[in-house]
Amino acid sequence: MMRHKGFTLIELLIVIAIIAILALIAIPNFLEAQTRAKVSRTIADMRSLATALEAYQVDQNAYPPYGRIDATNTIVQFPATVNAMTDKMCFVSRALTTPVAFVTRLFEDPFFLTVQGPPSDPQLIHEYEYLNLRQHVGNFVPPPPPFAVTLIPAWGEWRMVAAGPDQDRGMDIKSNKTYDPTNGTISDGDIVRCQLYADQRLNTIMK
Repeated sequence: MMRHKGFTLIELLIVIAIIAILALIAIPNFLEAQTRAKVSRTIADMRSLATALEAYQVDQNAYPPYGRIDATNTIVQFPATVNAMTDKMCFVSRALTTPVAFVTRLFEDPFFLTVQGPPSDPQLIHEYEYLNLRQHVGNFVPPPPPFAVTLIPAWGEWRMVAAGPDQDRGMDIKSNKTYDPTNGTISDGDIVRCQLYADQRLNTIMK
């Protein structure tokens, strides 16, 4: 009489448990790898934009102005003449791509989540945030807030911001908080690049 060999219920449960444990180990590593890839992409995009900003400055003897999208996500103002801490974002001028292509395209922030509410401009809202800091300081209603005088000494003539893994672009930099990969890939803080520094820097003047 032939005996059919097969797995027992206990053996199948052990195999399933091993697969589940491996999955629990692999999934976080996969998500971390995705985050690291997005951070690398963001840094590379900002490097390209920084080169374009400096080329624009050489050509025009000034950095591009910035525009703003208001808190309701419906009003787009360019160039920005108002400073509002509640704005959805500030964006770089199309002068970087037209009529002279200082950069071939304006990149989208890979960490930024789609905002709720009526879309002012689906393309604009997803781009990296940009401030011409001289223009920004000039837009403050007198008397300007105390931190206004620290912006250009701390960062230079311009600053770019990406959301970072916490996905709340622009919120952290208002609290002088930048992304630090040594705190883990889900570290709080915005990814920042400015005229003075290519790496992550805080506004060391603002306490």
